[in-house]
Amino acid sequence: MAAIPVFIMEEHHEAFWIWHYAISQNVIPKSKNILLHIDEHSDMATPRFTRSLNSINGNLQDIYDFTYHELNIASFIVPAVYQRVFNQVFWLRPRLKEPSSAFMCVYACDPQETIFLTKNVNNIGTVLLDPKYKTAKYTCLTVKDEFPENQTVVLDIDLDYFSCNNKYFNDTGRIEITEDQYQIFQRDNYQFLRITYGSSIRAEIEDGKYYLVFNEFPETELFPNILKLSEDKILERIDQLIEFLVQKKVQVSMIDICRSRISGYTPADQCQFIEDNLLKRLGELYHFNSVSLEQIKPQPLDVGAALSQI
Repeated sequence: MAAIPVFIMEEHHEAFWIWHYAISQNVIPKSKNILLHIDEHSDMATPRFTRSLNSINGNLQDIYDFTYHELNIASFIVPAVYQRVFNQVFWLRPRLKEPSSAFMCVYACDPQETIFLTKNVNNIGTVLLDPKYKTAKYTCLTVKDEFPENQTVVLDIDLDYFSCNNKYFNDTGRIEITEDQYQIFQRDNYQFLRITYGSSIRAEIEDGKYYLVFNEFPETELFPNILKLSEDKILERIDQLIEFLVQKKVQVSMIDICRSRISGYTPADQCQFIEDNLLKRLGELYHFNSVSLEQIKPQPLDVGAALSQI
């Protein structure tokens, strides 16, 4: 039996590149796949692009560049639905009062396919009459809810499903700027970053260098990090997921796993623990081969070698 590829990525928008790479290698079909998205977050943000989604047109180098320059960690599923890579999306949530299901409809507002709208509808009939909409059935559920048995899915897992930092903890950081930019920020009361972010952003000087500092509040440690779980609870949540996959007889064509460590959603001190234990348990269900993005990323064009062939 052929090994199932398990792609390990750092941040979740890289899944878009992985899915297209998998299509190019005939790991999954070009369309009508089922996505089982296991995540603390929906990642259903509607994107706004500077270049046409249609322009990538199956070119792996283009798709790779598009992923890193046009997508963010919450906007990678909607364009894949628009491309018809997925016609069903299941979001397995750790915290959900009751399951829900609707049809997600994605529409490009412009001929260039850079501006999109999304909406969920219960009655798909009227939407199907309008070819401009691309649709997928979208279901939210937990491990305790019903799931159709014997489905073959693209298993998409974010480690923050098992333990997560509160959103308030994440968007910290600093960007070095010029002295002129620093002076403008300090004296302009209507500078767009100042009026947009208020106390969440400030400018400072350190060792003769100038920085914009985001959300660096010393008192964040006083806020309870309610989404971060103990190691025992993490293992329990992994066990529950494995039991779900077993009970529903879930078949997988491929698995992609996102660490979410750089963005800070998965606690840095727990990331490796979660990854190791998740892979160990998945290995009890599926025969797989781990693949890193470094192994599959497009190689830069050797211009000299290319010219020598002319």
